[in-house]
Amino acid sequence: MAVTEITSPAATAPPGKDRAAVATSLPPARGQSFLKLVTTELRKSVDTRSGRVLILAILALAVAALTWQLTHMESGQQAFDSYLAAASTGVQLLLPVIGVMAMTSEWTQRTALTTFTLSPRRVRVQLAKFVSAIVLSVVVLTATTVLALAATAIGGATGGDGATYAGLGGSLAGAYLTTALNVVMGAAFGAVIAQTAVAILVFFIAPTAWALAGPALFKANADWLDVFGAFGRIAERDLHGMVPETLTAIGVWIVLPTIVGLWASSRREVK
Repeated sequence: MAVTEITSPAATAPPGKDRAAVATSLPPARGQSFLKLVTTELRKSVDTRSGRVLILAILALAVAALTWQLTHMESGQQAFDSYLAAASTGVQLLLPVIGVMAMTSEWTQRTALTTFTLSPRRVRVQLAKFVSAIVLSVVVLTATTVLALAATAIGGATGGDGATYAGLGGSLAGAYLTTALNVVMGAAFGAVIAQTAVAILVFFIAPTAWALAGPALFKANADWLDVFGAFGRIAERDLHGMVPETLTAIGVWIVLPTIVGLWASSRREVK
């Protein structure tokens, strides 16, 4: 019976060529694309029970708000703006939590060691988390917008005076931009603090506390750090001559925490 001998690459290597030389002759491993990282982070956001429950809760709040709007219609044409504003309340309130959870999940669920072993470039992974949170927020807001469009049509048909979609493009642009900024703000707080419960608490309390106490302490100067006022002006597509105040508030509450969060995440101890 013939016996086939199985030889290793090292055994067939020419004289003087050691194992290290054989290893270096192999083709280099391909790195992960940024799109692959974003796709992975998106899947991680919706594969957990908490992520799915949060998304369903946001959509449920939108349906409840639109139902209330339809059952308490005012006379006259039904404006899409009012229905979108009602449906977006839950989105603006809860959607940033998705950003917080995306940035803190690796540390609270103790998966950071696995993640950063497979993808050692931490800042790249964190940026993928930011992008995935924005993409997911756009998907949820789009679903909410479809519900608002349907509710406007129903209200126009049952109300008798029809529906109006005046300013639809501007309303959607303002809604998408403010939602994206709000989600990035939540993700930035999550990147800085890295503990889900604490990050959510600080995200809701800190800017709200300033919005309440700032005007009493600093009068009109409080607008420079009022991020809610900045969001409102952006949503209305009218900065009311307050461009420096708006940019400063965005810089302090969004840009600065994002930079600090990326820096902290790249140096945080992995356990």
